[in-house]
Amino acid sequence: MKIGVIDYGASNIFSVARALRFLGADVKIVDAPEKLKNIDKYVFPGQGSMGSCVKKLKANEMFNPLINEIKSKPFLGICLGLQILFNSSEEDSESGFGLIEGKIKKIKVLDEQNLKIPHMGWNHVSFSKDHNLFKGIKNNQFFYFVHSYVSYDAKDNIIANTTYGKEFISALSSENIFATQFHPEKSGKIGLKLLDNFINWKI
Repeated sequence: MKIGVIDYGASNIFSVARALRFLGADVKIVDAPEKLKNIDKYVFPGQGSMGSCVKKLKANEMFNPLINEIKSKPFLGICLGLQILFNSSEEDSESGFGLIEGKIKKIKVLDEQNLKIPHMGWNHVSFSKDHNLFKGIKNNQFFYFVHSYVSYDAKDNIIANTTYGKEFISALSSENIFATQFHPEKSGKIGLKLLDNFINWKI
């Protein structure tokens, strides 16, 4: 089984690839459409802006082929890899993959809450549904976040929530798709457990 880690020129692909390889996965960095061949599962790491990410994928002729791959194979989106699944984002005028209905919005905090943006550091993740990728992980564990944009509404796709200013979606799922707003590759042993669950995920 080969796991493709999507490289769009601005993500922390190597920390994700290193974590997956540590767990025994066969990892291939995917930065061109021809490299989509013979990939069994995908991980889309997250850093940078949605607009620049979409533009890079389109320039590399990967945008539409990647959407087709995501529709049929196990997929893990991380941070921006969650946000790009949506129709659009307040961050930029570029459209996302449109695989999850809704719009990504800037984190909302009140002045009196004295919270900084980006949301950076460890925070609780509260499960709202069971999922195979949370197998062996207790509810309300700490995971690592670094982001300024979130989804507040993904309807039936919500798997977990986190509160920063107000409650937002920290994990979602739709059939073969699973995505987290937090970074499992930066979340210690618990994050490695989630990545290991993804490696072994059968759908």
